[in-house]
Amino acid sequence: MKKILNYILLSTICTGLWGLSSCSSFLEENNKNTVTADVFYKTTEGIESLVNSCYAPTRIWYGKTVGYLLTEAGTDEMQFGNTANGSYPYFDYNSNLQATEGGLIFVWKSFYRGINTCNTAIARIKNSPLPANLKAIREGEVRFLRAFYYYHLVETFGAIPLRTQETTEPEITALRAPVDEVYKLIFSDLETALTTIKGVVTPQGGRITEPAVAAFLARLYLTRDKNTEALAMADRVIKSYDFKLTENYKALWDIANSSGSTNKEVIWFVNYSENNTLNDYGRYDDLGYYWLWEGGHHGHLMFIPYFNGLKGWQYDLESGRSLLQYMPSKYLIDLYDETKDARWAGSFRTVWWANDPTTLPAGMKLGDTIAVVSKRAVTDTYRKSKPYTIYDANDVYQANGVPVIPRWRYAGLWKFADPSRSAKDVVNSKRDAFVFRLSEMYMIAAEASMKLGNTGSAADYVNVVRKRAALPGKSDQMIVKATDMTLDFMLDERAREFVGEQLRWFDLKRTGKLIERLAKYNLDAAPNVKSYHLMRPIPRVEIDVLQNKTEFVQNPGYN
Repeated sequence: MKKILNYILLSTICTGLWGLSSCSSFLEENNKNTVTADVFYKTTEGIESLVNSCYAPTRIWYGKTVGYLLTEAGTDEMQFGNTANGSYPYFDYNSNLQATEGGLIFVWKSFYRGINTCNTAIARIKNSPLPANLKAIREGEVRFLRAFYYYHLVETFGAIPLRTQETTEPEITALRAPVDEVYKLIFSDLETALTTIKGVVTPQGGRITEPAVAAFLARLYLTRDKNTEALAMADRVIKSYDFKLTENYKALWDIANSSGSTNKEVIWFVNYSENNTLNDYGRYDDLGYYWLWEGGHHGHLMFIPYFNGLKGWQYDLESGRSLLQYMPSKYLIDLYDETKDARWAGSFRTVWWANDPTTLPAGMKLGDTIAVVSKRAVTDTYRKSKPYTIYDANDVYQANGVPVIPRWRYAGLWKFADPSRSAKDVVNSKRDAFVFRLSEMYMIAAEASMKLGNTGSAADYVNVVRKRAALPGKSDQMIVKATDMTLDFMLDERAREFVGEQLRWFDLKRTGKLIERLAKYNLDAAPNVKSYHLMRPIPRVEIDVLQNKTEFVQNPGYN
């Protein structure tokens, strides 16, 4: 009897009887402990359960602690928001960023687990009892997901083991496939998926659709400098499907619009539930890190300040529970012209209100403004004229842009707030994690056009995004010209549009700007970052078990 425990580089991989239960609209878990995988997967119920389980690892990255650490930390737009001076290794690339770091191990194991599940499904779908048309769709979904996991692994770790067959026994040797070879498989899988899922365009609770595949291809073509293909695929998503930009940028992020199934700007999303039992909580306890990484969407915890000691204020459901993980860099807040760009107020919160009757200062009522964070410096006269506390740019940042300690009080990235949680200390949020949005397709088309020498067309694409971002009556002031189209402008505009959306580290790596921009805008990280940080260390536990360690070498710069 074949066991339902498989292995990849001696890491235990459960391949099928753990469905993605939180997608309750279409993903149902149905464990059959008394049957073998071979028997179960030959049933309609079994193969659907197997395909559903291929989705599960998406939830360890998007909207989660480890995903934020590998995409937002250590960039030009975010710095460590606590009393420590950027001491966490992901933020400032210090010497603790090594192969024993738990988050890297968790990502490696989780995504290879997902890949092995996908390999199992691809091998079994063709002999399943599903109708022919549904077989094609399910295989397309699974190939998309395999490409999705390989993309995150290859961009994070560089050359990696390439597995296309179900692994059922421990392997004690492994080789790292070149990046180009990994991408060859990624593109092959996505091109197959684009054909087999053709015609499936309606959101289905987080399932892969044809436009999701096209959007992913557009992002990856840009990543690999295939600009003609990136432009064509981004245009396809813009023109061929029924997506539209949300008219009001702030409304895009309202918790009422947080379902990817109904938000018309969202092309594909990782879904979550307000019921934490439907969010895979405890799913990865065999990897040892579930208590840090699982549950619902965690973005609402990561980016907001904490006004410790401020009389008349306490954190509550409305103001959010802060983990003080990230604060915006001075570079980031200076990017926004709040007099014309709605994305400043649509992304950040700068005003807090009195909510603690037990410490309320004399003369102040509940609901009165109690604290304001100003992105600009204010005069002493202005400060004294107000009954509330002001934290201005000079209170938050030193002249060189390094945050002032303690790093507690700053403009809070509010895009992921969830005041609908049941209580102030509830960690999980029902907010879906938006992976591809329509505005990204415009920005991909713009960057690809610029690289192809058509700066006029590039400006046209950017201006669609900027007009949506304009405050009422300010559209003309938001228009940019062909001569504005530079790589640095594109990165600035992407920061304004996509801050916090787990794209930034990949953007800086893709454009070759990571080190340059950290030197200018993130002095926490600038002294430590080196060229080898464009790859993360391969988890040591994966190398230690191999017999061919001399062939499977660690990435340069890491122990």
